[in-house]
Amino acid sequence: MNDREFYVNSIFKEMHSTIDSLYVTCNSCTKNTLLNSLRKNISDLSVLLQGAQNDVQKNNTANAPDIISSPNKSFTRAELSRYNGKNGNPAYVAVNGTVYDVTNNAAWAAATHFGLTAGRDVTREFTSCHSGQPILSRLKAVGKIVT
Repeated sequence: MNDREFYVNSIFKEMHSTIDSLYVTCNSCTKNTLLNSLRKNISDLSVLLQGAQNDVQKNNTANAPDIISSPNKSFTRAELSRYNGKNGNPAYVAVNGTVYDVTNNAAWAAATHFGLTAGRDVTREFTSCHSGQPILSRLKAVGKIVT
């Protein structure tokens, strides 16, 4: 276990302990202190995750598939599935026929987002949660999905 893994495990243990304390605490001041502790833990995990992501990207650049980062690129569902964020590959998702790069998007850390995985069409899930929100305008379009 390296230092990063050790630190992540210790943060998770601390978070579980804090959550247990929240269940039994009635004092609102104590609850706020515990919630602030959880916020700090989440922030620490975010920094560690970003560092790990950067390390993986540096180490696996040579293994990444050849990518044409053009909005004119067409992806079949099988091709899109290769871009799952694993083994140094970028993380792409399709929404409403457009393929977006979510590789460095914090909401898609580890190429997952609330149980969804990169490398697939997430139109149905996206529209049920984010309809009407300008989220897609902040993502880089890399192509179109073909049926």
